[in-house]
Amino acid sequence: MSDSVAGLRRVEGVAPGRLDVLGGVADYSGSLVLQMPLSCVTRVVIEERGEPGLTFSSEQEPPVALPMPPQDLVAAVRTDAAPLRQWLDEHAVPRWVRYPLGCLAVFAAHWNWRPTGGLAFGITSDVPASMGVSSSAALEVATLRALERWAGVSFEGTALARLGQRAENDVVAAPCGLMDQLASAHGRPGELLPILCRPDVLMESVRLPSRVIAVGWPSGVRHAVADSPYATARTAAFMGKAILERALGRRLAYLAEARPAELASVGRDVLPDSMTGAEFIARHAAIDDPQSRIEPGRTYPVRAAARFAVEEHARAESLECVLREAPGDDCEIVLSMIGEVLAESHAGYSAMGLGCLETDAMVEAIEDLGPARGFYGARISGGGSGGSVVVVLNERAIPALTALAENMTASRTDGVRILR
Repeated sequence: MSDSVAGLRRVEGVAPGRLDVLGGVADYSGSLVLQMPLSCVTRVVIEERGEPGLTFSSEQEPPVALPMPPQDLVAAVRTDAAPLRQWLDEHAVPRWVRYPLGCLAVFAAHWNWRPTGGLAFGITSDVPASMGVSSSAALEVATLRALERWAGVSFEGTALARLGQRAENDVVAAPCGLMDQLASAHGRPGELLPILCRPDVLMESVRLPSRVIAVGWPSGVRHAVADSPYATARTAAFMGKAILERALGRRLAYLAEARPAELASVGRDVLPDSMTGAEFIARHAAIDDPQSRIEPGRTYPVRAAARFAVEEHARAESLECVLREAPGDDCEIVLSMIGEVLAESHAGYSAMGLGCLETDAMVEAIEDLGPARGFYGARISGGGSGGSVVVVLNERAIPALTALAENMTASRTDGVRILR
C-alpha cells in the first residue's frame, strides 16, 4: 500500500503474529515445525519527513527521534553488526526501536540503498508482546514489507524472512531461529505451515480436521528469547550436537538429522543429563552456533535439549504425515495423535528448563477437560518460560475455553483474549 498525505509519501507493511502448534525451540536444530498465522497483525507505516533523521512512534511507547546511522556502520552490517550496536548504545536507543531500525539497516545493506531524506516509522499492533506469538517477527516482516514498497524493490522466496532474522540476531542481539519470520511471511490463515528449518524449506500447508482449530491462550507471564532459560536451552542443544557427532562418528549439519534411536543408543556417560560450560569446554572445546555463548559456570541440560530437538522433529513428521493422509470424515486417529504429541512436546519443554508453573496448570486444565468436552491437547509454545499455550479443540468448545481463561488467567492478563 502506497499513497501520500499532504504531499508527503506514505507506505504501509502488514504482517501477522504466528501460533507455534508444534516445533517450538527445535527450529534452530533443523527440525520440521508446524506453524499457523494468527488474525492479529502489526502495521508499519513509513512516511516522508521534511527534515533529516528518523522518528519512531508506537501506541505503547514514547516517540523516539534519531539521526540517520552513519553509512559505513550500515554497510558493515553485512559482515559485522557490532559497530552499529555500539552506535545504538551510545544513542540510548530503546530495545523496541532496534527492531525496525535493525530492519532498515539490514535492508539498506542488502540492497546497497539509502533513503534520500528523513523517514518516520509509525507502528500499530494487536499482536500481544512477549506472549510467545512472535510479535517481534511480525514487526520485522511488516517493516521489511513497507521498506520494499518505499524503495521499489521486491524480495524473492524466503529472502525477506531471512533478513528479518538477521535484524533480530545481529542488530537486536536476540538469538532467535528462522521459524517465526517464515511463518509470519508465508503462512496461510487457518492452515498449518510445515517448515523444515534447514534453514527455510517451506512445504504445502495442511489443515486440521473439520471443525478442529488451534488457538493461543496467553498466560500473562512474559518471556523473551534473549532471557537466560531460552539462551541456556539453545546453547545446550548445540553442546548436545557436538557430543552426538563425536559419539556417532559423523557430522550433523543439523541436530535434528539424528534419529531418536541413535540418540537413545548414546548413554548418559557420554551424553549426560547436565554439564557445566567449563566441563564441556574441557572435553569438546566449542560449538558451531554463532548466536550462543558458553558460560563456564552455568549448568546446561544437554541431554534434554538434544532429545527435544530430535524427538520434536520426529513428532512433527508423524503428525504432518497423518494430517495429509487421514480421511477427512474419520479424524479419530488424528485427534489421538495430536493429544499425544502435544503432551510429549510440553514435557520436553519442562525437561530442558523452559516450562513454568502457570503454563503447566493451563495445560493440565485442558487435559482434564479432555476430548469428551472437545479439547484434544495443549502445550506451551514459542520460546517457553511463559508466553502462550497452544490449544487444539473443537470450535464449539471456544466458550468453555474462554470461561476457563477467565477463571485461571484473567488476573494476570490485560483482559481475557483467545488468539485465533
